[in-house]
Amino acid sequence: MLSTRESVPKPIGIILNTTINLFIVFYEVYCISYIERKFNSKHFKKYILIPTFLSILLIFYSTASISSRITIMSLNVSIIYAFSAYILLTKKGKTKIQYLTGYIFTLASILLLVRAIGAQLEVSVALFSTSYMLVIPLIFFLILNLIIPLLLIFILKEKDNLKLSELNKSKDKFFSIIAHDLRGPLGGLQQIGELLWLNNISDEKRDQLTKSLYQNSKLTFNLLDNLLKWANTNAGLIIYKPYKLNFREIVLNNVRLFNSQVKLKNIKLSCNFEKDLFVYADYDMVDTVIRNLISNAIKFTPINGKIDIIIDKIDVAQNTCTIAIIDNGIGITKETLLKVFEINSIVSTFGTNKEKGTGLGLKLCKEFLTINKGNIKIESHLEKGTKVYLTLPIEFS
Repeated sequence: MLSTRESVPKPIGIILNTTINLFIVFYEVYCISYIERKFNSKHFKKYILIPTFLSILLIFYSTASISSRITIMSLNVSIIYAFSAYILLTKKGKTKIQYLTGYIFTLASILLLVRAIGAQLEVSVALFSTSYMLVIPLIFFLILNLIIPLLLIFILKEKDNLKLSELNKSKDKFFSIIAHDLRGPLGGLQQIGELLWLNNISDEKRDQLTKSLYQNSKLTFNLLDNLLKWANTNAGLIIYKPYKLNFREIVLNNVRLFNSQVKLKNIKLSCNFEKDLFVYADYDMVDTVIRNLISNAIKFTPINGKIDIIIDKIDVAQNTCTIAIIDNGIGITKETLLKVFEINSIVSTFGTNKEKGTGLGLKLCKEFLTINKGNIKIESHLEKGTKVYLTLPIEFS
């Protein structure tokens, strides 16, 4: 900036220097105001309007006196700090250090305003004036620019600690509920095993116990399988490998997988895909999602019920397809619907044949679909049934 002051023609050099200065200040306060690991273009576009407008304004003062230029420049930077101070002190979700920074920015804005007034009051101000009204705000501004990187580090650390603390609390609660739900079926397996081994029982009773043994072992296996996949996903052990998949094939394979369970409840399970539908996603994740959603539909559909899997929508503009899994089961309450995807609340609901669930499957579905740039939406009415909408990116054949 100093080198361009002498080497570039005066009006252009002045405009160039002041614009660079404004954008440096802007980017510093942007980073403090919106602490994000990834660059957010929406915030940047919104925030860039201020320095752009102020830079254009400076063009009209490029040939003015030093006093006028210092006044306008100080006012411009004061406005930027005032705007950031307002964001830091009024927006929710800010850390303690961000609030402290908001007060520091307020002070900086006031001091720069004092510098602007000082420049106007002094008759023939020099570029490097020794006036207190000009020097003290400038020294404060320079010191502030030196400590801003430290403030950023402390804010990031504080945010990470808060996020980690909340995550640990959620996971502790989550695992305590899972452990409680695992105790039931595992205890049931132990009791059934003892009855089958130690007692002389009738063939009818043995058949009942064997059926219970099958149901409990299946529930425990599904729960552990989902829990393992969820834990591996959060630990980064499951790698997202998307490629072209035949969605129709995955659905039909899972429909066949549940053939025995469908027969036990005499449920009509149909898939009306007339032709192949290709999506761009990870096979194992999509397969797990479909398996969980069909399993849930069977669980909450009564004997002689009906489940339809249909193509709801193909949006070429958005490059997505949506399928719907529709059942005429017992439905879900509005209160439960609000909690089904929350990690810190496990909704344990019995199916129509007293099948027990933990709600972990839906959380896993949500997580896997998010990884695959998809979405899940549930509509439900008590005693009327449930519609689960599953959206994934299309891969054209």
